[in-house]
Amino acid sequence: MILTDCLHPGDVIGICSPSHVATAESYAPMIATLEAMGYRVRLADNLYHAAWGYASSAEDRAADFNQLVRDPEVKLIAFGGGEGAVDVLPLIDFEAARANPKRYLSYSDGTDLLNTIWSKCGVVTFYGQCPHHSLDFAPDGQDYNCRQFRRMLEAPLPDAHVSAKPWHPLVSGVCEGTLCGGYLDNFVFLNCAGYVTPPKDEPILLFIEDHKMFFGIEHESALLSRLEQSPIMRQVTGLLFGHYGYPTDEQLLERLTRLGQKWHIPVAYCDDFGHGDSHAILPIGVKARMDVDHQSLTYLK
Repeated sequence: MILTDCLHPGDVIGICSPSHVATAESYAPMIATLEAMGYRVRLADNLYHAAWGYASSAEDRAADFNQLVRDPEVKLIAFGGGEGAVDVLPLIDFEAARANPKRYLSYSDGTDLLNTIWSKCGVVTFYGQCPHHSLDFAPDGQDYNCRQFRRMLEAPLPDAHVSAKPWHPLVSGVCEGTLCGGYLDNFVFLNCAGYVTPPKDEPILLFIEDHKMFFGIEHESALLSRLEQSPIMRQVTGLLFGHYGYPTDEQLLERLTRLGQKWHIPVAYCDDFGHGDSHAILPIGVKARMDVDHQSLTYLK
Protein backbone atom coordinates (compact mmCIF):
# COMPACT_ATOMS: atom_id res chain seq x y z
CA MET A 1 0.00 0.00 0.00
CA ILE A 2 1.39 3.42 -1.03
CA LEU A 3 1.04 6.37 1.35
CA THR A 4 2.38 9.41 -0.49
CA ASP A 5 4.23 12.31 1.15
CA CYS A 6 2.24 14.83 3.15
CA LEU A 7 1.52 18.31 1.79
CA HIS A 8 3.92 21.25 2.12
CA PRO A 9 3.54 25.00 1.46
CA GLY A 10 3.85 25.69 -2.24
CA ASP A 11 2.47 22.30 -3.30
CA VAL A 12 -0.17 22.16 -6.02
CA ILE A 13 -3.72 21.10 -5.16
CA GLY A 14 -5.75 20.10 -8.20
CA ILE A 15 -9.50 20.71 -8.28
CA CYS A 16 -12.02 18.87 -10.45
CA SER A 17 -15.73 18.06 -10.20
CA PRO A 18 -16.65 14.49 -11.18
CA SER A 19 -19.97 14.56 -9.29
CA HIS A 20 -21.68 17.92 -9.74
CA VAL A 21 -21.76 21.24 -11.60
CA ALA A 22 -19.11 23.61 -10.26
CA THR A 23 -19.39 27.36 -10.71
CA ALA A 24 -16.70 30.01 -10.52
CA GLU A 25 -18.77 31.91 -7.96
CA SER A 26 -19.19 28.97 -5.59
CA TYR A 27 -15.57 27.82 -5.89
CA ALA A 28 -13.92 31.26 -5.54
CA PRO A 29 -13.94 31.28 -1.69
CA MET A 30 -12.45 27.78 -1.59
CA ILE A 31 -9.68 28.69 -4.02
CA ALA A 32 -8.86 31.85 -2.05
CA THR A 33 -8.74 29.89 1.21
CA LEU A 34 -6.36 27.25 -0.15
CA GLU A 35 -4.11 29.93 -1.63
CA ALA A 36 -4.09 31.76 1.70
CA MET A 37 -2.92 28.51 3.29
CA GLY A 38 0.12 28.62 1.03
CA TYR A 39 -0.95 26.21 -1.71
CA ARG A 40 -1.02 26.68 -5.44
CA VAL A 41 -4.38 25.73 -6.92
CA ARG A 42 -4.72 24.15 -10.35
CA LEU A 43 -8.20 23.93 -11.88
CA ALA A 44 -8.96 21.16 -14.37
CA ASP A 45 -9.79 22.38 -17.86
CA ASN A 46 -13.49 21.48 -17.84
CA LEU A 47 -14.21 22.33 -14.20
CA TYR A 48 -17.01 24.79 -14.95
CA HIS A 49 -18.58 22.96 -17.89
CA ALA A 50 -22.20 21.78 -17.60
CA ALA A 51 -22.96 19.96 -20.85
CA TRP A 52 -25.71 17.83 -19.33
CA GLY A 53 -27.20 20.61 -17.19
CA TYR A 54 -26.82 18.76 -13.90
CA ALA A 55 -23.20 17.89 -14.70
CA SER A 56 -20.70 18.08 -17.49
CA SER A 57 -20.39 15.10 -19.81
CA ALA A 58 -18.81 11.95 -18.40
CA GLU A 59 -16.00 12.36 -20.93
CA ASP A 60 -15.24 15.93 -19.81
CA ARG A 61 -15.28 15.00 -16.13
CA ALA A 62 -13.09 11.95 -16.66
CA ALA A 63 -10.69 14.01 -18.77
CA ASP A 64 -10.39 16.49 -15.90
CA PHE A 65 -9.66 13.77 -13.37
CA ASN A 66 -7.13 12.08 -15.64
CA GLN A 67 -5.49 15.44 -16.38
CA LEU A 68 -4.79 15.98 -12.69
CA VAL A 69 -3.74 12.36 -12.17
CA ARG A 70 -1.12 12.68 -14.90
CA ASP A 71 0.14 16.11 -13.76
CA PRO A 72 3.38 15.47 -11.84
CA GLU A 73 3.10 18.77 -9.97
CA VAL A 74 -0.29 17.98 -8.44
CA LYS A 75 0.18 16.47 -4.96
CA LEU A 76 -3.48 16.35 -3.91
CA ILE A 77 -6.66 16.04 -6.00
CA ALA A 78 -9.70 17.39 -4.17
CA PHE A 79 -13.27 16.98 -5.38
CA GLY A 80 -16.75 17.21 -3.94
CA GLY A 81 -19.84 15.06 -3.78
CA GLY A 82 -23.07 14.94 -5.77
CA GLU A 83 -24.42 12.11 -7.89
CA GLY A 84 -22.17 11.64 -10.93
CA ALA A 85 -18.91 9.89 -10.02
CA VAL A 86 -20.29 6.54 -11.18
CA ASP A 87 -20.44 7.95 -14.73
CA VAL A 88 -16.69 8.43 -14.92
CA LEU A 89 -15.46 5.21 -13.29
CA PRO A 90 -15.15 3.30 -16.61
CA LEU A 91 -13.16 6.21 -18.10
CA ILE A 92 -10.54 6.72 -15.39
CA ASP A 93 -6.91 6.02 -16.26
CA PHE A 94 -6.08 3.75 -13.34
CA GLU A 95 -2.74 2.82 -14.86
CA ALA A 96 -1.74 6.49 -14.62
CA ALA A 97 -3.05 6.67 -11.06
CA ARG A 98 -0.93 3.65 -10.17
CA ALA A 99 2.16 5.07 -11.89
CA ASN A 100 1.73 8.57 -10.43
CA PRO A 101 0.60 8.07 -6.81
CA LYS A 102 -0.67 11.16 -5.00
CA ARG A 103 -3.25 12.08 -2.39
CA TYR A 104 -6.98 12.22 -3.08
CA LEU A 105 -9.52 13.96 -0.83
CA SER A 106 -13.31 13.84 -1.07
CA TYR A 107 -16.43 12.46 0.60
CA SER A 108 -20.04 11.45 -0.13
CA ASP A 109 -20.23 10.59 -3.87
CA GLY A 110 -16.44 10.75 -3.93
CA THR A 111 -16.65 7.32 -2.27
CA ASP A 112 -16.66 5.81 -5.77
CA LEU A 113 -13.29 7.18 -6.85
CA LEU A 114 -11.52 7.05 -3.48
CA ASN A 115 -12.22 3.37 -2.85
CA THR A 116 -11.65 2.29 -6.45
CA ILE A 117 -8.24 3.97 -6.58
CA TRP A 118 -7.30 2.25 -3.32
CA SER A 119 -8.53 -1.14 -4.54
CA LYS A 120 -7.15 -0.98 -8.09
CA CYS A 121 -3.98 1.07 -7.56
CA GLY A 122 -2.88 0.34 -4.00
CA VAL A 123 -2.82 4.04 -3.08
CA VAL A 124 -4.06 5.38 0.27
CA THR A 125 -6.87 7.91 -0.26
CA PHE A 126 -8.59 10.22 2.22
CA TYR A 127 -12.31 10.37 3.03
CA GLY A 128 -14.12 13.12 4.90
CA GLN A 129 -13.73 16.58 3.36
CA CYS A 130 -14.19 18.21 -0.04
CA PRO A 131 -13.40 21.58 -1.67
CA HIS A 132 -16.42 23.30 -0.15
CA HIS A 133 -15.21 22.27 3.29
CA SER A 134 -12.01 24.26 2.80
CA LEU A 135 -13.92 27.21 4.23
CA ASP A 136 -13.57 25.38 7.55
CA PHE A 137 -9.87 26.26 7.45
CA ALA A 138 -10.58 29.98 7.60
CA PRO A 139 -10.33 31.72 11.01
CA ASP A 140 -14.12 31.60 11.43
CA GLY A 141 -14.42 27.97 10.29
CA GLN A 142 -14.86 24.76 12.27
CA ASP A 143 -11.69 24.34 14.32
CA TYR A 144 -12.03 20.53 14.46
CA ASN A 145 -12.19 20.32 10.66
CA CYS A 146 -9.18 22.57 10.20
CA ARG A 147 -7.15 20.46 12.62
CA GLN A 148 -8.22 17.33 10.77
CA PHE A 149 -6.92 18.66 7.47
CA ARG A 150 -3.61 19.68 8.99
CA ARG A 151 -2.96 16.50 10.99
CA MET A 152 -4.09 14.07 8.27
CA LEU A 153 -2.75 15.77 5.12
CA GLU A 154 0.02 18.15 6.20
CA ALA A 155 1.79 15.77 8.58
CA PRO A 156 2.83 12.11 8.66
CA LEU A 157 0.02 9.67 9.43
CA PRO A 158 -0.85 10.06 13.13
CA ASP A 159 -1.09 7.19 15.57
CA ALA A 160 -4.83 7.50 16.08
CA HIS A 161 -8.07 9.12 15.05
CA VAL A 162 -9.28 12.07 17.14
CA SER A 163 -13.01 12.13 17.87
CA ALA A 164 -15.17 15.22 17.70
CA LYS A 165 -17.59 13.92 20.34
CA PRO A 166 -18.04 10.76 22.41
CA TRP A 167 -19.10 7.70 20.42
CA HIS A 168 -22.16 5.52 20.94
CA PRO A 169 -20.79 1.99 21.59
CA LEU A 170 -23.35 -0.51 20.24
CA VAL A 171 -21.66 -3.92 20.14
CA SER A 172 -18.55 -4.30 22.28
CA GLY A 173 -15.27 -5.66 21.03
CA VAL A 174 -11.91 -5.03 19.41
CA CYS A 175 -11.16 -5.58 15.74
CA GLU A 176 -8.46 -4.97 13.16
CA GLY A 177 -8.57 -4.61 9.41
CA THR A 178 -7.92 -2.45 6.38
CA LEU A 179 -9.92 0.76 6.67
CA CYS A 180 -12.30 1.50 3.82
CA GLY A 181 -15.82 2.76 3.22
CA GLY A 182 -17.68 6.04 2.84
CA TYR A 183 -21.20 6.79 1.70
CA LEU A 184 -23.19 3.59 2.18
CA ASP A 185 -25.11 3.43 -1.12
CA ASN A 186 -21.98 4.10 -3.18
CA PHE A 187 -19.88 1.58 -1.29
CA VAL A 188 -22.39 -1.23 -1.75
CA PHE A 189 -22.48 -0.52 -5.49
CA LEU A 190 -18.68 -0.54 -5.75
CA ASN A 191 -18.42 -3.90 -4.07
CA CYS A 192 -21.24 -5.55 -5.98
CA ALA A 193 -20.05 -4.13 -9.33
CA GLY A 194 -16.52 -5.39 -8.77
CA TYR A 195 -14.70 -2.06 -8.43
CA VAL A 196 -13.67 -2.81 -4.84
CA THR A 197 -12.30 -6.33 -4.54
CA PRO A 198 -9.87 -6.73 -1.64
CA PRO A 199 -8.12 -10.11 -1.36
CA LYS A 200 -10.45 -12.71 0.15
CA ASP A 201 -8.22 -13.16 3.20
CA GLU A 202 -7.94 -9.42 3.95
CA PRO A 203 -9.88 -8.30 7.06
CA ILE A 204 -11.88 -5.11 6.47
CA LEU A 205 -12.63 -2.46 9.09
CA LEU A 206 -15.56 -0.67 7.51
CA PHE A 207 -16.67 2.92 8.08
CA ILE A 208 -19.92 4.07 6.47
CA GLU A 209 -22.22 7.06 6.66
CA ASP A 210 -25.54 8.38 5.41
CA HIS A 211 -27.96 11.10 6.53
CA LYS A 212 -31.64 11.14 7.39
CA MET A 213 -32.20 14.20 5.16
CA PHE A 214 -31.78 11.86 2.18
CA PHE A 215 -33.75 8.78 3.31
CA GLY A 216 -35.89 7.47 6.15
CA ILE A 217 -35.00 4.56 8.39
CA GLU A 218 -36.82 2.07 6.14
CA HIS A 219 -34.52 2.87 3.24
CA GLU A 220 -31.49 2.97 5.52
CA SER A 221 -32.31 -0.49 6.80
CA ALA A 222 -32.63 -1.73 3.22
CA LEU A 223 -29.21 -0.28 2.35
CA LEU A 224 -27.71 -2.07 5.35
CA SER A 225 -29.34 -5.30 4.17
CA ARG A 226 -27.73 -4.80 0.76
CA LEU A 227 -24.40 -4.35 2.51
CA GLU A 228 -24.98 -7.56 4.46
CA GLN A 229 -25.62 -9.42 1.19
CA SER A 230 -22.63 -7.93 -0.66
CA PRO A 231 -19.46 -10.00 -1.17
CA ILE A 232 -17.27 -7.95 1.16
CA MET A 233 -19.41 -8.43 4.28
CA ARG A 234 -17.80 -11.77 5.15
CA GLN A 235 -14.48 -9.94 5.47
CA VAL A 236 -15.79 -7.13 7.69
CA THR A 237 -14.37 -7.38 11.22
CA GLY A 238 -15.96 -4.20 12.60
CA LEU A 239 -18.17 -1.26 11.66
CA LEU A 240 -18.05 2.45 12.50
CA PHE A 241 -21.10 4.43 11.36
CA GLY A 242 -20.83 8.22 10.95
CA HIS A 243 -23.22 11.11 11.52
CA TYR A 244 -26.84 10.41 10.55
CA GLY A 245 -28.57 13.44 12.07
CA TYR A 246 -29.50 15.32 15.22
CA PRO A 247 -30.83 14.13 17.56
CA THR A 248 -29.27 10.69 17.34
CA ASP A 249 -31.73 8.31 15.67
CA GLU A 250 -32.56 5.47 18.07
CA GLN A 251 -34.00 3.29 15.30
CA LEU A 252 -30.74 3.49 13.40
CA LEU A 253 -28.80 2.55 16.54
CA GLU A 254 -31.07 -0.47 17.02
CA ARG A 255 -30.60 -1.51 13.38
CA LEU A 256 -26.82 -1.22 13.64
CA THR A 257 -26.86 -3.20 16.88
CA ARG A 258 -28.78 -6.03 15.19
CA LEU A 259 -26.24 -6.03 12.35
CA GLY A 260 -23.33 -6.32 14.75
CA GLN A 261 -24.95 -9.07 16.78
CA LYS A 262 -25.83 -11.05 13.66
CA TRP A 263 -22.29 -10.90 12.26
CA HIS A 264 -20.54 -11.05 15.65
CA ILE A 265 -18.56 -7.87 14.99
CA PRO A 266 -18.02 -4.74 17.13
CA VAL A 267 -20.10 -1.74 16.05
CA ALA A 268 -20.12 1.92 17.06
CA TYR A 269 -21.90 5.09 15.97
CA CYS A 270 -20.20 8.50 15.97
CA ASP A 271 -20.68 12.08 14.79
CA ASP A 272 -17.06 12.45 13.64
CA PHE A 273 -17.57 12.20 9.87
CA GLY A 274 -20.33 12.42 7.31
CA HIS A 275 -22.90 15.03 6.32
CA GLY A 276 -22.87 16.90 9.62
CA ASP A 277 -20.75 19.70 11.06
CA SER A 278 -17.70 17.56 11.88
CA HIS A 279 -15.59 16.40 8.95
CA ALA A 280 -12.99 13.98 10.22
CA ILE A 281 -10.63 12.55 7.60
CA LEU A 282 -10.18 8.77 7.48
CA PRO A 283 -7.38 7.13 5.44
CA ILE A 284 -8.69 4.44 3.10
CA GLY A 285 -6.25 1.56 2.71
CA VAL A 286 -4.51 1.90 6.08
CA LYS A 287 -4.63 -0.98 8.53
CA ALA A 288 -6.39 0.06 11.73
CA ARG A 289 -7.62 -1.21 15.09
CA MET A 290 -10.97 -0.25 16.63
CA ASP A 291 -11.76 -0.69 20.31
CA VAL A 292 -15.44 0.06 20.78
CA ASP A 293 -15.39 0.04 24.58
CA HIS A 294 -12.54 2.56 24.67
CA GLN A 295 -13.98 4.50 21.70
CA SER A 296 -10.68 4.43 19.86
CA LEU A 297 -9.45 3.97 16.31
CA THR A 298 -5.69 3.56 15.95
CA TYR A 299 -3.60 3.27 12.81
CA LEU A 300 -1.24 0.30 12.55
CA LYS A 301 2.01 1.26 10.83
